[in-house]
Amino acid sequence: MASSYPVRSSPKVLSTESFLGGHILRCESWSDAECARDSVAGLKRERPILAPSGDHRLRFRMRGRGAGAFSGHPNDFAGYFHLCAEFLIKLLIYIQICLKLSWSGLTSALLLAKEKGNNVTVVAKHMPGDYDIQYTSPWAGANYLPMSTQENSRWERRTWPELKRLAAEVPEAGIHFQSEEAREAVQDETTLTYSSSGPRHAQRQRPRSNNAKNGLGDALFDENPWYTTFLDYRKMKPGDLPPGMAYGHEFGSVCINTAIYLPWLVGQCRKHGVDLKRASLNHISEASSLGHSGKADIIVNCTGLMASKLGGVMDSKVMPARGQIVVVRNVSPQMIATSSTEDSPDELIYAMTRAAGGGTILGGTYQKGNWDPNPDPNIAARIMQRAVDLYPDIAGGKGVKGLDIIRHGVGLRPYREGGVRLEKERIDGTWVVHNYGHAGWGYQGSYGTAERVVELVESCTMATNQDPLYLQVLRFAQDVATGRHWLSRLIPPTLLLLDAALCVLVIAKVAYTEIDWTAYMEQVQLFLDGERDYTKIEGGTGPLVYPAAHVYIYTGLYYLTNHGKDILLAQQLFAGLYLVNLAVAPPYVFPLLILSKRLHSIFMLRCFNDCFAVFFLWFSILLFQHRQWFAGGLVYSFGLGVKMTLLLVLPVVGILVFFAKGVIGTIALGGLMASLQVQLAAPFLRHPGAYFGRAFEFSRQFLFKWTVNWRFVGEEAFLSRAFSTSLLVLHISVLLTFIFTRWLPPTGKSLGDVLHATFSRDGHGRNWQALFQRFTPRYILTTVLTANIIGLLFARSLHYQFYSYLAWSTPYLLWRGGLHPVLQYVLWALQEWAWNVFPSTPASSAVVVSVMAITVAAVWFGTSDDATSSAAAKSSTDNAGAPTRSIRKP
Repeated sequence: MASSYPVRSSPKVLSTESFLGGHILRCESWSDAECARDSVAGLKRERPILAPSGDHRLRFRMRGRGAGAFSGHPNDFAGYFHLCAEFLIKLLIYIQICLKLSWSGLTSALLLAKEKGNNVTVVAKHMPGDYDIQYTSPWAGANYLPMSTQENSRWERRTWPELKRLAAEVPEAGIHFQSEEAREAVQDETTLTYSSSGPRHAQRQRPRSNNAKNGLGDALFDENPWYTTFLDYRKMKPGDLPPGMAYGHEFGSVCINTAIYLPWLVGQCRKHGVDLKRASLNHISEASSLGHSGKADIIVNCTGLMASKLGGVMDSKVMPARGQIVVVRNVSPQMIATSSTEDSPDELIYAMTRAAGGGTILGGTYQKGNWDPNPDPNIAARIMQRAVDLYPDIAGGKGVKGLDIIRHGVGLRPYREGGVRLEKERIDGTWVVHNYGHAGWGYQGSYGTAERVVELVESCTMATNQDPLYLQVLRFAQDVATGRHWLSRLIPPTLLLLDAALCVLVIAKVAYTEIDWTAYMEQVQLFLDGERDYTKIEGGTGPLVYPAAHVYIYTGLYYLTNHGKDILLAQQLFAGLYLVNLAVAPPYVFPLLILSKRLHSIFMLRCFNDCFAVFFLWFSILLFQHRQWFAGGLVYSFGLGVKMTLLLVLPVVGILVFFAKGVIGTIALGGLMASLQVQLAAPFLRHPGAYFGRAFEFSRQFLFKWTVNWRFVGEEAFLSRAFSTSLLVLHISVLLTFIFTRWLPPTGKSLGDVLHATFSRDGHGRNWQALFQRFTPRYILTTVLTANIIGLLFARSLHYQFYSYLAWSTPYLLWRGGLHPVLQYVLWALQEWAWNVFPSTPASSAVVVSVMAITVAAVWFGTSDDATSSAAAKSSTDNAGAPTRSIRKP
C-alpha cells in the first residue's frame, strides 16, 4: 500500500554544514535537493527552503529541536547495531587487542584478563565516547532478541545468564529488564507484514523465504523456541493474540544503554589490569609489537567490519549491513521488533527504551553491502511514521509531531556470510584467534563467543607451552575444578553417581538404627484402624506430633514395606529420596554436598520424616526460581503439612509472592495454601483442637538431653522462659534486619512503597511489575536459605535430624558470603564434626551455633552490594519499558 508521504529514491547528500541554527545539506544535483526537501517536509516541521539555482543545497531548521535534527557528518551518526569489537587482543605471556573498542572485543579482553598469567593490551582506533560510521556500538539499542537457530544458539544461551545477572545486580552497567512478545501469523507458509499507510498499517501475507533478506532470524518465531528458559516465558493463549496471529511467545529480556555499559566495561577491564592504547593497523601482524609487556604471543582479532580490509585477514565474506535509526526522548510503550515492512524488504520496525535516560531507539534498516554513512531523510520519515502508526501513545497521539528527536543515526553492522568466525590460525608465525562477523547479535552473543576465545587462546598456549608435564596436568585439573573446561559440566552427574554408589555401601555395610520408624508405623496402624483423634494416636516414642501429610506419606510406606517390617526396602526408598534431594539442590561447592556422614545417616539409617519435608522445601524453591509461584506455594504448603519446621521460611515466601503477584495474587495463593492444609486435615477435623494442638504445637517443651545446639548454656538456662523469649526476640530482630537491609533493597522498593501498593487502588503498577524480574534464581535461593538458617540459629532446640535442613544450604551460603574457599571448607568440616558428636557436648553445641552465626553474618556482609545498588535498581525499574512485541515480517 502506498505511503501517505513522498517516497523517492534516496537523495545523494555530499556534505553538511551548520547555518543560522539549522543545517545545510549539499546534494549532488538539484533533483536530489528537491527530493531531500520533500522528504524533510514529510516530517511536518517547518518547510525547508531551497537555496538559489545552481547551488544544490537544502537548508532547513527543525522547529523546537535546535541542532538535533539532521546532521550529515559521519561522526554525528551511529545506530542500532551491534558492531563487534573492532580491535585485536594479545594474550598469555602477553595478549593484544586492537581497533575500535566495542562490546565483543571488550568482553573477550575482560575474560582473558581474568585468567591468571595473561597480560592483555587493547589497541583500538576508537574508544567509548568516539563517534564514527564504522564504530556503532555506543549507539546500539540494544536489546536481547533471540536470532540464532537451535543448533547455533550456544553463544546466545551462554550470554543470557550474564546479562540477566548484570540487569538484576549491577544497575550501574546500564542494563534493565523488559518483556518481549514474539508473534507470528502463519497461513499457508505466509507471515504477517505491515506497510505504511497514514495512521494505520495494512496486513498482507508474504512468503517466509523473504525473511532471509533481513536481519531477524527464524528462531525468534519458532513454535517451540530454544529460549523458553528466559524469565517469564510463556506461550501466549489464543485470546491474547490479535486477529490473524497463529501463535505467539512472551518472555522477559533486557535492554542495554550502551553509552553507559561500554564505559563500565572499560572500567572492569582496567580493574583487571588491561592496558588500552589508540592505534590504527594496516596488517594484523602489527598488533604483536604493541603490547605493554612486550611482544605478543597471541593476537585475538575482533576487528568486526574492518576484517574485510585488514592486511593478513582480508575476509571477502565480511560486508556492512547498514542500519538507520532515530533516537527520541519519548518513551516507547512497548519494545517491538518486526522482520520487515511493506515499504521495503530491508526496512524493519523496532523500538526500545534504554535504561537510565538513554532515550528510545526507533528503527530501522538492514541493508547489506551499503556503506552510505549519511541518514536518508525518506527512511527517517518512514521510521518515525511507522512507529507512531503502530503505537500512537509513543508520541502522545500527536503523530510524528509529538516525537522529541535527539539524533538521527547510521551505523554499519559487521555482517559475514556463513556466520561469525571463531577459529585460530597462524599468521607470520604468530597465533591469531578470530572473533568477528557477529552482524546484529554481537551484544547478545558476546559472553558466549568470548568464552570460546578463551578456550582457543588456551589451546594456542598449550601448543607452545614448555611447562613440565606435571604443571600442565595441574593446570588442567584446576581448569576442570573451577569450571573453565568443558569437562566441568560432568562433575555434578559424576559426583551424583559416586554418591549413589556410596549409598549402596552405607546400606550394605552400616547397621540400621531404630529411632522413630517403628513409632511411625504404630501411629499409622492406629490411623488405619479408624482413630481420628490426634491425642489418642501414639507410638513407642510418644504421641503423633506431625501434620496430616506426614501420616499419608508414611501410610504409603507402611503398605510398600509390608506393614513396616521390610526395613531394607525402606532404606532403599530413602536412599532414592536422598539422591532426588541431592539432584534438586544447587550444585554449588558440589563435593561438600555428598561428603556428609550425618546426612547419609538421617536418610538411610534413620528414615526420618524430615527427609520428605526438606525435599518439598527444595522442590518449592526450584519452582519459585522458574516463576511457578502457585505451584511452588502449593508444594511448600504440602511440605509444611509434613513438618512445621518449614514455617521458618514462610516470611520470605510471602515477600516473594507479594512482589511477583501483588496483593490480590498473594491473598489468592495464601487462600489456596490454607485450603490445602484444611483438605489434608479433613479426616481429623472432628477433633480440631486435638489436631492443631498436636500437629502445630508451638508451646512444646523440649528435653535438654536431646539438644544439639544449646547444651553449652546449661540445663537451667535452657529450660527457662527468659531464654526462650530472648531467642524469639533475636529471631524476629535479625529477620527484620535482613528484610529491610538485604531483601527489600534489591527490589528498589521501600517499606513506604510496599504499604502504598498494598492499600492503594492501583496496587502494583507497570513499573512495580517490572521490578520482580530482578528476583533472579540466586536472589530467591539466597533469601529462602538465609531465612531458614536464621530460624535454625535461634531455634529453641535442634535434634540431629534437623541437619537435613542445614547440610545442603551451608556450602551455598558460605560461598554466597564471599568467604575464602579454604575457610568455607574449614567451617563445613567443623559443622560436620559437631553434628556427628553423640551425645552432644558443650563444645560441639557451641560449634554448631558458632558456624550458623558466622554463616548468617557472612551472608549479610556478602550481599551488601545488592543492598547498596537499591537506588540504581529503583531507577532502572522505573525506566523499564512495557512489553516488547516482535512481529514476524518476511
